[in-house]
Amino acid sequence: MSPSQRPVLDREHRLVELVDPAGRRTGTATVAQAHTAPGRLHRAFSVLLVTPDRQRLLLQQRAPAKTRFPLRWANACCGHPAPGQPVAAAAARRLAEELRVTGVALAEIGVYRYRAADPDSGGVEHEYDHVLLGQLPAEQPLAPDPAEVATLRWVDPAELSDLLAGPPGAYAPWLAGVVAPLAIAAGPDWQR
Repeated sequence: MSPSQRPVLDREHRLVELVDPAGRRTGTATVAQAHTAPGRLHRAFSVLLVTPDRQRLLLQQRAPAKTRFPLRWANACCGHPAPGQPVAAAAARRLAEELRVTGVALAEIGVYRYRAADPDSGGVEHEYDHVLLGQLPAEQPLAPDPAEVATLRWVDPAELSDLLAGPPGAYAPWLAGVVAPLAIAAGPDWQR
């Protein structure tokens, strides 16, 4: 196993918080257990980063080493809070780990509950996904961890709409659902 794969595989052994459909804690499981078919509903988060004028959204192409949905386009970063950990604190930690971004204020703008099976790995995402929004200047230098992120790009609403209308295998199955609250939080330009 290469050193770049080790952090991703180590995360598979961390605990996540299992929840009921209303988001109430029901127990814990490892990341690997929660994502084994048929999947167990658990708390997660998805971070959306927009420019201060809210005209562009940062997307990442997930690294090839990701255990589920590798090389798919997704939001800026995703992850799981540890049981009992505040969602915003966990999201700030993942932003630092994946994109080397710190100091971004994050506000929760919604929750997206979904289930999606990865046809390549057999893993299942069944998540109670807290959607967080932060602002980041497009010109801010980013140094993504190559074990986490293949590439990054900023998109405007029209580009995002085209991406989501394209081949379903090109984007993460949660992307459309997590950007939906952005239309409310960022304004009508983000309507599809």
